[in-house]
Formats: sequence, structure tokens, C-alpha cells
Amino acid sequence: MKTFIAALAAFLMSTASIAGVALSGKYTGTLDDSGVYTQDLVTTLVGASAAGSVTVTLDKDFAVDDMFVESTIAGIDFKLGEVDDVTSIGATTTVGPVTVGVNQVSGGSVTFDVDGTFAGVTVGVDDITSAARETSASYEVAGLTIGAEHAKSGDDHQVQLDVSTVLGQSLDADGVATGGITITLDHNQNADRDEFEDGSWGGSVSTAIGALGTVKAEGHLTDADVKTYELSVTQGIFTAAWEKVGSADGSLSLKAVVEF
Repeated sequence: MKTFIAALAAFLMSTASIAGVALSGKYTGTLDDSGVYTQDLVTTLVGASAAGSVTVTLDKDFAVDDMFVESTIAGIDFKLGEVDDVTSIGATTTVGPVTVGVNQVSGGSVTFDVDGTFAGVTVGVDDITSAARETSASYEVAGLTIGAEHAKSGDDHQVQLDVSTVLGQSLDADGVATGGITITLDHNQNADRDEFEDGSWGGSVSTAIGALGTVKAEGHLTDADVKTYELSVTQGIFTAAWEKVGSADGSLSLKAVVEF
């Protein structure tokens, strides 16, 4: 399949005049309280033509992480290639309020995904025909953004919940919101808020304070009573943070993030 994808990428870039190549990426550098500086770089190249586009993502050593092509034919969006170490061919189309997708993993089975918004509720279902399907939903009401995710692992049902709101925001003459205090609360999520963790609770409070920057306080409590605290201040590309996990000593860090 990889040989076919590479050939298709070359075809797409050669069958029409190239509109250009776009470069984007993210640099992250972190200095810890031991004086050790580490850095990472993710670079994305997108070459576009009238026939479609080719996307290549490189790591800091300029090794290829992702490579895929995208094209639209008769209202169907095709995506072929490798993303997150998985090579697949996918197609999606929109019918009314519903977007339907089918994906064939190289050497694996076919999966079907469905997304849509119904009565103000945005719903997404991945691998809808599987008993282990993942379902997500979000809804905004009375200034609250509410989200839920459900997945099945074996006989266990994994449900993650989160809610957020902004208090004290003001609107300018163009209706653009500024200021205010952002408050979040989550349940059954890990400290990084990117995986299921049974029985945990977390939350954060953040606000912009003049020239100081954006100040944020976060907390997380596991089912085993392990507490995580983090205080951070972000100004421009820099974020200074203090973090304490459980009974370990707190640690300081300074991070620089540049997105281009």
C-alpha cells in the first residue's frame, strides 16, 4: 500500500500546476530546574495542486512520521496514507447534517464512522459497527460547554465527562469576546486530559492579568488519592510552571513554544 500511496502522491503533484507548498510546524523547548534543556520540532509540509494535496510530517530528526494524500471526487473526500503509524485508505461524504466515513486499514478490517449535529448536540461515533465503538457528544447551554465520551473496554464501560465556562467576559463593538475567567472540570480523565482514568477528578482556573500574561491553576485527584497541582504563567512564547505530583517534591520548568 505504501508504494501505491507514493505513486499517487507523485501523480497528484504532476498532473496539474502546483499552487504551492505550505510549511507549518511547532517548536517546543523545555528547561527544567536541573538546568537541562530539551527540544522538539514537528514540521508539516503540504503540497497542493488542482488534483489534491500531499501532506508530510517530519520529526526533529527530519524522519517522516506521517505521509498522506487527499483528494475530492464527486463530493467524496479521499485520504490515503500513513497517520500515527497506521496506513489506511479512507473516504468521507456529507449527507444533510451527517458525515459518514469508511476506513480500510492496511491488512486490517473496514471501519465506519458517523458524525453530525442534532438539535444542537454534536455527536461522533468511531467504528460504529464494533461493540468497542467510541462515542463522543458535546453541547453548549447557558454559557456552559458540556462534553462526554464513551468507550467499551472488555466488559467495562469507560465514560469521560468535562464541562467548561467563561465568567465575566466582555464583548467589543464587533462582538468579539475578551477577558473573563475560564473554569473547567473533568471526571475520569488523566492529568494530561488525553486518556481515560477511572475515578479521577480534575479542573482548572485561568485568566489573563495585564502584562503578566495568562495565569492558570490546575488540579487533579486520582481514585488512589494521588494529587497533582500545577501553577503556570504564559506570556508570549514562554510558559513558566511549577508542578507537584503526589508526595514528590515540586518542580519548576520554563517552556518556549513557537508555532509557525
